[in-house]
Amino acid sequence: MQIGSSEEEDQGKYECVAENVVGTEYSHATMLYVKVRRVPPQFSIPPRPVEEVTVGGDVNLTCVAVGSPMPFVKWREGESTELTPEDQLPIGRNVLRLVGVTRSANYTCVAASSLGVIQATTLVKVQALPGPPTNVRISEITATTVRLTWSYGGGNDNSDVGSNVVGAAEDLQYYVIQYKPKYANQAYSEISGVITMYYTVRGLSPYTEYEFFVIAVNGVGRGPPSTPATVTTGETGTFFLHFC
Repeated sequence: MQIGSSEEEDQGKYECVAENVVGTEYSHATMLYVKVRRVPPQFSIPPRPVEEVTVGGDVNLTCVAVGSPMPFVKWREGESTELTPEDQLPIGRNVLRLVGVTRSANYTCVAASSLGVIQATTLVKVQALPGPPTNVRISEITATTVRLTWSYGGGNDNSDVGSNVVGAAEDLQYYVIQYKPKYANQAYSEISGVITMYYTVRGLSPYTEYEFFVIAVNGVGRGPPSTPATVTTGETGTFFLHFC
């Protein structure tokens, strides 16, 4: 008897049996052992810890696992949302394609076999333009200088985009201040690279009404400007302050 392409199920005790009209005779039993290579699942290409994508963009998440026996690989969003149908589990490799991403979320790759279960999580981080600075205030006004202060709370408020779009303060790079005489037909002067939430603008003209904007900048680009703040520079120690 020859066993081809042996499997683990072939392991066991075998006997040769001879029969004729007189009777039956059994040989000595022999034990067949099938050596099986057993390796728990492990990732050969794990998902990256962070995948960045612009709002509405597409991204592919690749996960490859090996072992013996080869593991099934599936994807899960968050804690419990299964993304791979149980009756269509691929073996060894699973690529999750996300189309039109509008919110940041965690995605977990799970590789499982009879020898164990492993998993790795990646954060799909949606990058958006920063929101506008708020509460722009002007103080310490002289004939040629004013001090601006402002607040910044995070991402761009866009009702069409999920609340987890990244535009928060930790992703901010710097601020830009734009200003000019309010009624002058000229381009705005610009101060770029401000890394604090306050700044003293110098070199202004006395007794002139100016309009100021503050803009936040991150890795994606410039966000929308703040609500304008206007002020009239001083003359002989007096000043006028307006907010629009």
